[in-house]
Amino acid sequence: MNSGAIIYLFTPLVSAASQLMLKKAADNPKYSGVRLYFNPLVIFAYVLFFGCMALNVVALQTLDLSVAGVLEASGFLYVMVLGALFLKEKFTAKKLAGNALIIAGIAMTLFIK
Repeated sequence: MNSGAIIYLFTPLVSAASQLMLKKAADNPKYSGVRLYFNPLVIFAYVLFFGCMALNVVALQTLDLSVAGVLEASGFLYVMVLGALFLKEKFTAKKLAGNALIIAGIAMTLFIK
């Protein structure tokens, strides 16, 4: 597994964490109007998201675009787990089945030639 693949498996996790921060900020009643968009949590979340995009550009130098797209799908797995941990969202059979297919697709892309 090359460095681009590792980056593309890591950046969706950081991106999912930034989405979680944005959700927390949107649900916070003390942030309204302009403060909803300009508060430390939102700004930090967007900095993380921008950093992920910059790392993805670096990773694309060593990966085929078709492989990068498949690895990017790991973000759905991270969102499901983080949503359950921090937002108390429930795992459902559909979510688990869908994420199992994503994991199978990632494994096939990385390990089957």
